[in-house]
Amino acid sequence: MRLPLFLCLTALALTACAQAEEADRDAASPGRDDATSAIGSPPPPQAEDEPAEEASDAAEDNADPSGEGDGPFSSSYTALDLENCRILAQSRGEGSWIKLRCQGLDGIPLFVSEGDGRYDIDAGVENAGFATISAFNDVGDRVEWRKRDGAPFAIIFRYTDVALETPDRTVLAVEKIGRSGKPGCRVAQIAGNTPRANQRARQIADTKAADFDCSQEPEYVGNAR
Repeated sequence: MRLPLFLCLTALALTACAQAEEADRDAASPGRDDATSAIGSPPPPQAEDEPAEEASDAAEDNADPSGEGDGPFSSSYTALDLENCRILAQSRGEGSWIKLRCQGLDGIPLFVSEGDGRYDIDAGVENAGFATISAFNDVGDRVEWRKRDGAPFAIIFRYTDVALETPDRTVLAVEKIGRSGKPGCRVAQIAGNTPRANQRARQIADTKAADFDCSQEPEYVGNAR
């Protein structure tokens, strides 16, 4: 039995249209192999964000430069081991405290005082004040000595806040080195999370410490009290 002519023509037209649409789809989309590869492959791993400034400061703390610097300023570093310091005085009763004399640099000693779970460090000679951060704290095992033309004039050291309320907080302290008859004092305290905190501490030391008036309040940068 023959189909009517118009039905044959209609069938041929529909087949041609379907083939054209399929060709257009193939041209507009990637091949099946490429699509399967893109879907089946996991995305490349993403690097975790890291606070660049804190990482940089940590690297500087672990470095041990030769002491050479730009211009007249430079740094030297000494270890601070409280177990090897000499006890000058102490009280073991209620409100116990201790005063230590520790080896420093070029014959300049460090005087470390501890009381009520807090530390103070003087350089050169002891002063009458007790400069520290308000929270219970510990001090780092390394001291940076800032020098001008090879002569030390300030130290920089790090506090670690050990209070449970403020975990992971650190504070850099800049201390003016004292001389006989002219004690030093705290020049500045810089929060450890300050951008380029180490460089900021050095800048303050280099520009303020030598002529700092110890009757004035220290400079505080960030959460550094």
